[in-house]
Amino acid sequence: MQLIAEAYDILKRGLGLPEDEIADIFERWNKGVLDSFLIEITYNILRFKDDDGEPLVTKILDQAGQKGTGKWTAVNALDAGVPGIMLLVMLPFLAMLMDPF
Repeated sequence: MQLIAEAYDILKRGLGLPEDEIADIFERWNKGVLDSFLIEITYNILRFKDDDGEPLVTKILDQAGQKGTGKWTAVNALDAGVPGIMLLVMLPFLAMLMDPF
């Protein structure tokens, strides 16, 4: 999944390709040795349009809500003397602070 996300980012932000062209590239890749269900659903998602005809994927914000499990994990990690886990717990908070555009 990480590789798919990185490839999308390079094609979108690096080369400035629209979602339909990126979907075509993923579909071509999927016909070779990269044959993968994840790549297949990725190009299908990239082609999905909202009611206004725009790709729906461009309207989804990269943000995560909080349910309290991160706090629980952080407290237990600190009690166990494993402070490195705090970085993982803080990532959703940091992502919410970033401007997606």
